[in-house]
Amino acid sequence: MKRRFLKTIKSKIRMVTILFTLFVTIFFATVSYSQFQSYARRNQIQSTEFNLQLVSGLIAQDSAALDTLSKWCSTNSQIISYLEAAEVSPSEAFRTYNRLKEEYQNNRAGSYIRRVIVMDTQHTRFLQVGSASTETLPVNVYNLNLLFPGAPKQAYAWQKIETDPYNVDPAEPKNTIPMVRPIFRPTNKEIIGYVYLAVDIRLITDQLSNYVVPPDSSLYLKLGGNTYQYAGANFTLLPKDFAKTQANSNSETLDAKTEISVLGFQHGVKKTLVSYPVRGTGMTLSNSLSEQQLAEQRNNFIRLTILICIGIIALGSLITAYLNHLINTPVAKMRKRMVLISHGDFSYDPEIEWDNELGEVGRGINQLSHNVVNLMQTRLADEKKKQELEYQMLQSQINPHFLYNTLNSIKWMATIQNATGIAEMTTALSRLLKNISKGTEKMIPLEEELSLLDDYFVIQQYRYGGAITMTKEMDDGILQNAIPRFTLQPLLENAVFHGIEPKGGAGHIEVKGRRREDGDVELTVTDDGVGMDAESIQKIFDGDGDAPSGMFRQVGILNVHKRIQYEFGEHYGITITSEPGIYTKTAILLPWRPLPETGSEGGSRK
Repeated sequence: MKRRFLKTIKSKIRMVTILFTLFVTIFFATVSYSQFQSYARRNQIQSTEFNLQLVSGLIAQDSAALDTLSKWCSTNSQIISYLEAAEVSPSEAFRTYNRLKEEYQNNRAGSYIRRVIVMDTQHTRFLQVGSASTETLPVNVYNLNLLFPGAPKQAYAWQKIETDPYNVDPAEPKNTIPMVRPIFRPTNKEIIGYVYLAVDIRLITDQLSNYVVPPDSSLYLKLGGNTYQYAGANFTLLPKDFAKTQANSNSETLDAKTEISVLGFQHGVKKTLVSYPVRGTGMTLSNSLSEQQLAEQRNNFIRLTILICIGIIALGSLITAYLNHLINTPVAKMRKRMVLISHGDFSYDPEIEWDNELGEVGRGINQLSHNVVNLMQTRLADEKKKQELEYQMLQSQINPHFLYNTLNSIKWMATIQNATGIAEMTTALSRLLKNISKGTEKMIPLEEELSLLDDYFVIQQYRYGGAITMTKEMDDGILQNAIPRFTLQPLLENAVFHGIEPKGGAGHIEVKGRRREDGDVELTVTDDGVGMDAESIQKIFDGDGDAPSGMFRQVGILNVHKRIQYEFGEHYGITITSEPGIYTKTAILLPWRPLPETGSEGGSRK
């Protein structure tokens, strides 16, 4: 019952439509989900990158102003004179202080400067301006060493976050980013003092105040070799090994300076980290992507995809019902009519002649019924003519000369009508039949055997629509060597029918010939077909293999092998090597026995 159901047109239409609908649905869902994943990730990365760029740009503008102030303090001639002079009058010191204060007040980032201190290397004199002088411990020559233990050996900036060393209330520490720059004597580049800037951490937190960080995401700040996590307007120093990052491709970013990496925590959780540098500072802002946001987008997309898939399936069901109604009803009527015809009712039925393609079939059925009636009336006469024709055809098959003339006529008709394929195939068959019927010589030149092989291959090539190709590679010196007639053809036939045809596709056959170092001649026929295992090869030589097919039913591989051994001895014959699914190679070993060249019709063709 199941097998009968699958044979009906209705069931096949339904099956094909269902399978096509399912394929479209699955393909659409798979491709859409893959594209969504890529788009959602790229969109999330670029959105985060844009926010980081905006914040970094604002921080970079203020940090550049602070760097400018620091450089001015280290190169101003009035400040250098103040630090170099052996003695400085109060009025000179006051003028220098006012000049420093003026520069501080005119700086665009001055509100973020807790203090600017200019001091000599011995801590005997200093100048201080800033907003924190009234809410911290007073700075004097005795506590300047709180800024850093000993004189720093080189300038540094944007390296760490530290508590203001002059902070009064430990419960409310004031975090700053220190900047230190040495002041050189212009004449010999000797360090005569230092500029110390205490930058309020608000320089960064003010820009991050409106930066939205999802619950499962984190914002990080990297200063020098230190990494801080931002939360609640505060920065927390993280341990050196809190996470490991692995560099990733930045092909999804808007800016080449943006870095995408994988943040791996000790408990196995991994997150994508988007990092963008703050221009001119060495600072880097990083934001880990929110998996929760991505999951919400993914769930919304999945719901939308399910609705679309349901719509596709519903549309496919409607198409199935429509096709069944459009095709199955006419087919059922024609089927009923065919049953009546099978029972001898050849009457005309106008109900099966519609104005569509199936109507053409119905008209054909009615015409068929009419023709059957006419044929039945002339059946005896036609049967008699058929017997006479069969007898004449049988005699034509028996008479080779009649076959040659007929094939030659077909060849010229095909040539006149420009059917070169028919002409070539007919010519090949004519030569092949002539080779089969002519002469009784057991041994022929290899060149003549290759000519017969060419004719046989032409026929097989047209039979398989050109899907099988063959190449030959022969040493010139062996073309006159003796070979038993019909030796190569069974090997080629075996390669076609048992090697390439079961593969169900195109195939290639290589025919090679060479003279070995020991003087013998070796011919090989190799195909890229299904191959054979060792047991199948052994069955061929035991006589248990498949029976040969085609026009040479009495000439098989085992037959050829025995003929060669009978003629030349047991040292010669056929060997087969094969690998299932890859190739089969049949080799023929013959002794070196050249024959004199002849001008026979079966001569060589190059």
